[in-house]
Amino acid sequence: MERINSTEIVNNGLSKQQIEIRNIPDSHLKWLIQQVFRKPAIAITVIVGTLLSIAATMTRPYMMGELFDIIWDLYLGSRTANIVEFLSILDIDKDILIYVYILLGLAGFEFIINITVGILNEYIAQNTERSIRDDFYRSVQSKSMAFHDTAKVGELMSQATFDVRIINATVSPGLRMIAQAILTAGAAFGLLFYYDWRIALAVIAFTPLYILTVRNYSKKLHPLTEKVQKQFGIANSLLQENVSGIRVVRAFTAEKHETKRFSKEVDELRDDIIARGERQALYFPPLILSLSITISLGLSVLLIATGSMSGGEAIAITGALFQLYNPTYMISWVLYLTHMGLAGAKRIITTMKEEEIIVEKPDAIKFTDIQGRVDYINVDFSYYKLRDKTRKTGTENKKQETKEKPEVNVRETLKDINLTANPGDIVAILGPTGCGKSTITKLLARMYDVDSGEILIDGKNIQDITLDSLRKNIGVIEQDIFLFSTTIKENIAYGVDRKVSDEEIIEYAKAAQAHNFIITFDDGYDTLVGERGVTLSGGEKQRIAIARAFLANPKILILDDSASAIDAQTEELIQKAMDRLLENRTVFIITHRLATIKRANKILVLRKGEIVAQGYHDSLLKSSEDYRRVFGRHLKLPPIDEAIGITSGGSK
Repeated sequence: MERINSTEIVNNGLSKQQIEIRNIPDSHLKWLIQQVFRKPAIAITVIVGTLLSIAATMTRPYMMGELFDIIWDLYLGSRTANIVEFLSILDIDKDILIYVYILLGLAGFEFIINITVGILNEYIAQNTERSIRDDFYRSVQSKSMAFHDTAKVGELMSQATFDVRIINATVSPGLRMIAQAILTAGAAFGLLFYYDWRIALAVIAFTPLYILTVRNYSKKLHPLTEKVQKQFGIANSLLQENVSGIRVVRAFTAEKHETKRFSKEVDELRDDIIARGERQALYFPPLILSLSITISLGLSVLLIATGSMSGGEAIAITGALFQLYNPTYMISWVLYLTHMGLAGAKRIITTMKEEEIIVEKPDAIKFTDIQGRVDYINVDFSYYKLRDKTRKTGTENKKQETKEKPEVNVRETLKDINLTANPGDIVAILGPTGCGKSTITKLLARMYDVDSGEILIDGKNIQDITLDSLRKNIGVIEQDIFLFSTTIKENIAYGVDRKVSDEEIIEYAKAAQAHNFIITFDDGYDTLVGERGVTLSGGEKQRIAIARAFLANPKILILDDSASAIDAQTEELIQKAMDRLLENRTVFIITHRLATIKRANKILVLRKGEIVAQGYHDSLLKSSEDYRRVFGRHLKLPPIDEAIGITSGGSK
């Protein structure tokens, strides 16, 4: 993919994160090489060290051949010489000693080089793994909720752990083994041509068959490897889903059913791995190399017999060919590692290149003193799915097709939303399921971006505000409370960018009516709540979440049916605490509780994504059929008054 100019992108309003995403190459191998060369000096040192190691390795056959010829001429050339005479010679020729010392020196040099290169190569591999995992995590964190709505947690975990780990193995020892195999083969053929071109050509005659079998092996191994990793992700995703939903599984006595489902996926994973192993066993290049060495030995004997070659040259040639055995077996392992690594890289790149990201403009402003006035102006929004299509990118002189995944409308959720909330207002939002109540508040925190229209805070478009300063000033307490598997104290203080004292935590826990039940635990505020707060009741989790929002001190607070698991008495106490703690703050409450709705300055009634009525409780009971249907079973309704308009009411 053509690299996009950063300046041009910034001018088009894309974020730094999007620039990084669009600059990820389509080639998985190219991307992998880029990761390796994040530390160029070390990578180059490894390459140079590998070259020196191979040079030392391939020098040995040459030196052995020369040494053999010297020994033969000095001690074994005479027909009357025998082994006893050879062993009884005390006067060792100095040329022999020189070769012996050189061979010992080469062995020591190669040993030191291999240790150094091995350590540096491992450093690169670990650094590459860490960098990829960090980039992947930052990429997932930056995605919009549209991405997370459909992403499978287990699949993402598989990519961040298994796939990244396999890439590590591809780098170390994979890339080094590839270099060794290629360079060793080149050096071996160089020695063959140096000694005798006829033997070199005889060996080269086997090369097309050798390459063909390697290519066929690689071609058949690749889809099997991809299938294994994909199936591993499926099994991992199913495991994560079932562990997370263990309470539902137990409640419906579905253990046997889920075990059967998981066993089916694991069996398929086993079969895929066995199929890959069978393919790896059918690896013929070593047989072809053995045939070429046999032919080479036969030709060497013939040439020695005719006086065209010395014994030392034959030994050097044979030694060079035997050096190819290691690269030949390496290729099998390297192809396995490479296919695994590239398959993992493909999955990671596919996820990272998903441009479902909330864009923060390069010149976005930081809010330091938000008052809390909120305006929705002609806001439309739809949820989307993605599909592949081709787009054109490039400069004026060069165009290139690339793949992207544009948004395609699935369901229109909000239409022509207009509302104003002033600092200190409590805005209640109600309506039937699926009418867009929660979506309105999610747009305010830029979990999604509007399709058209704009949302303003204190007169500034939220798309012109930095995400950090925007969300720091918006507290959100959702119906499905999420607590981290740490202590109650740490959950309450979560997200606060300063050191929080125990006194503050206790103060806000009391305000949220959480203190009394917290101190009943043996460890009090240091009690571990378990994953997602599993050890707490729904009401306890909600009160901790409310304390967390209070401590964050937001200018705007969103309560998404946050009192659904709290009894009426506790809710009343919390509402009184909110009156004290949230003065001059804008509050959006999604609820059908009458006591909460009556406290609102403004009530919005939604139906099918549109505001069909807004006003006070009393006026809406007289003017809105939708509102009357909500409370008709619980209240004696006044007669309908058609003279009251849809937008009656407002800030007190």
